Amino acid sequence: LSAGQTHYAPNQGTAALRKAVADFETARGNVTSPDNVLITIGACHALFTALLGILNPGEEIIVPTPGFGLYETIATIAGAKTVKLDVTKTDFQIDAKALNVAITPKTKAIILNSPNNPTGAVLSEASLASVKAAVKDKPIFVICDNVYQALASEKCPDLSLDADLKDQILLCQSFSKPWAMTGWRVGYLVGPEYVMQRLLLLHAAEVAAVPTFLQEAA
Repeated sequence: LSAGQTHYAPNQGTAALRKAVADFETARGNVTSPDNVLITIGACHALFTALLGILNPGEEIIVPTPGFGLYETIATIAGAKTVKLDVTKTDFQIDAKALNVAITPKTKAIILNSPNNPTGAVLSEASLASVKAAVKDKPIFVICDNVYQALASEKCPDLSLDADLKDQILLCQSFSKPWAMTGWRVGYLVGPEYVMQRLLLLHAAEVAAVPTFLQEAA
């Protein structure tokens, strides 16, 4: 604030923070560039922008359940339907057969939240392989909600690192959980450029930009 970071930030986010995010993601294996990064008001806003941006009325999203309630709320706002994939009988893992049954011509996305809120379950390599096999080369997005990964005691399998699905993955991340910055309300969305160009227009209409000095802190 004292340095004068009190003016409008660019809609997509400051160059410095987008570069920092791109460097961080690339270092962990998700090779990306600042052009593929959108700074958001927490991961909730990243989810809202991603889902509202890709969903048309009547389309469907698949949510492994139990799951974070906000997914269905956003889908409802978009006029879409939430298809709940019950994982309580499969040790909270995704069964390939059940997933394929859930997919219809209206399916637009599947949401992966690992570690999961509220169960804490971590999706296995087998679960992620089932998702990849079900969606690869289909017009279906994979929304990776990774906000709890930094809190896991071991490295989690992560489909957002899969180069084969690069054009289908939208990664939602937050500064709240990994760096205990809940009140700062900063997060980010990473995705393929052809999608991000469109989501940026929605983001600019929603909030214009994340406050400049908060981006400096992040």
